[in-house]
Amino acid sequence: MVRKIVLSVLLICAAAFAAVTQGAIPPNYGAYTLNPEYTGEPLVLGWAEQRIEEKLGRGMVAVPSGQGKVYLGWRLLKTDPESIAFNVYRSTTGGKAVKLNAEPLRKTTDFVDANPPIDRENAWWVRPVLNGKEQEASGRAVLPANPPERQYKSFNVQDDISTRSIHKIGIGDLDGDGEYDFVIKRPGGAVDPGRVRRSPDTFKVEAYKSDGTFMWRKDLGWSIELGTWYSPMVVYDFNGDGKACVALKTGQGDPRNENGQVLTGPEYCSVWDGETGEEIARVDWIPRGKPSDWGDNEGNRMNRNMMGVAYLDGKTPSLLVIRGIYGLMKVDAWYLRNKQLHKAWSWSNQTSGWKYQGQGQHSIHVADIDGDGCDEILNGSIAIDNDGRIMWSTGLGHGDRFYVTDVDPDRPGLEVWYSYEDPHPQNGVSLWDARTGDLIFGTREETRDNQIRRVLTADIDPSSPGMECWGDKFFFSAKGKSLGSDVPPRNGLVWWDADPLRELENRGTVSKWRGPVLTRGIQGSVMAWADILGDWREEIVTYVRGELRIYTTVIPAVDRRVCLMQDPLYRLDVAFKAMGYDQPPMTSYYLGVSGADSPRATPIIQKTAQPAKPKATISTPSPTTDPSSAALTPRSSKTN
Repeated sequence: MVRKIVLSVLLICAAAFAAVTQGAIPPNYGAYTLNPEYTGEPLVLGWAEQRIEEKLGRGMVAVPSGQGKVYLGWRLLKTDPESIAFNVYRSTTGGKAVKLNAEPLRKTTDFVDANPPIDRENAWWVRPVLNGKEQEASGRAVLPANPPERQYKSFNVQDDISTRSIHKIGIGDLDGDGEYDFVIKRPGGAVDPGRVRRSPDTFKVEAYKSDGTFMWRKDLGWSIELGTWYSPMVVYDFNGDGKACVALKTGQGDPRNENGQVLTGPEYCSVWDGETGEEIARVDWIPRGKPSDWGDNEGNRMNRNMMGVAYLDGKTPSLLVIRGIYGLMKVDAWYLRNKQLHKAWSWSNQTSGWKYQGQGQHSIHVADIDGDGCDEILNGSIAIDNDGRIMWSTGLGHGDRFYVTDVDPDRPGLEVWYSYEDPHPQNGVSLWDARTGDLIFGTREETRDNQIRRVLTADIDPSSPGMECWGDKFFFSAKGKSLGSDVPPRNGLVWWDADPLRELENRGTVSKWRGPVLTRGIQGSVMAWADILGDWREEIVTYVRGELRIYTTVIPAVDRRVCLMQDPLYRLDVAFKAMGYDQPPMTSYYLGVSGADSPRATPIIQKTAQPAKPKATISTPSPTTDPSSAALTPRSSKTN
């Protein structure tokens, strides 16, 4: 009998070894879900032959800057040659164009028109100059006669009693003209999954062109409760046609229970045409399962949903569908082709060890953290490789906010600045290596439940090399040195003036850390910080009394830099602003006053050579389905 058992075990092991060596089961796949008919075919992670990217225009902007002057700004693009220069033109009331600069502008991509005839309508534009020859003109920025002296562009949104507030804004080029448009989810306010109350209204989703032209409106209905976690949305070009789609969670009918909660009924991931609002494709959302699997018995935590975008093959933007934060966590990765969503892989921590449970946060970040040209997913305190394998986990659990960027330019690669809501004897706020998941430094003080909710990181202090990291009562240098108890505000960040230091946006003002206030009187609820107009400095998007405002700097630049939205990490951070908790976007390269500070810093992560890791083969595309589960051992670069 014993001999038969031993023989059976040996035969099973031999079969498993043969399957692995022949490619039937990918090795070390964490909680990667295999296709039910898996026969050793390579993984399909996309279809694009080259990276799908936005085709941006110049983002020409004109705003009054006081004393009759007008500030002008436009984009430098990463495809622009180093030698590119610009000529600036103005036309008054449709008249003859007048060139405003004596020599082509090479140092900056902004200009102050010192004496325009502001009593009449004016239009401004630029023409690139290459090898002494002018190229095609940019779009035009227009100001009416006698424009009010205000530091923003604005347009009115649809106005009715039920929608006089905004919950979230998605930013993307919906019509393919090279300029950013807006998708608005409204009304504002939220039903938090931890505090049961009935939604007073339904979400409406509206689209507006960059000039404020209304495009379409759709009602999400009673199957989607008001609140951040019930209604994830992301605006991005998933099919490569040059126009952004709107991906969001949808439902059907009115499945509310007596408390107004939606705990039953169909749930979908829908992709809409950004220009028309018509549905392109739809698939089922990750199933709810048992409420207790997600962290409670009431269904509150079951409905913590998010979405994301990742270039899993380095070329094709895939749509991420995410459920779970506090216990069970699941991710489905899809790519859109021929108006159909095809599953690349499914990930879950269901059979993983304690270190991988409940590691979600109220946002995600996506970046190439290991230098292989493909995106990895930081789903809170856990990193998932582009092919669905677990890379590492901090094991410290849930937090509200975290950031991925090059905090310390002296270290290769990126770092992750975390805060944790759970109590910890130390490292409740801490910096981690994004590639390895190794701890770099953290606080040695005990942190209690909910003590650390809001953290930030930026280069705000020129005397301290690298980016500073802070949150509540903690304030560190990039090297982990305590910078004292005078902690900066924790609301917003914006690149606003002429130097690479980032400014603090706080309660309607923009100011230097321990320095002067640069701009006052910014009104409304801040909806986004992003480089969506003009040169490389950022804009502040607010909503106030039925009006969407885009505040921009009027401080003349001293150098020029590639549009920040052309950095992959920054662009996805902005895309994810349409859901989750508010977080300023970060670049994948160091942008500060010390270290690698190039005026044309490119969005490429510079890394030292690392040993190659085993990868699943990536094939040419074919549709896949993936409903079954066969979780294997998690792969981690860290010991437990």
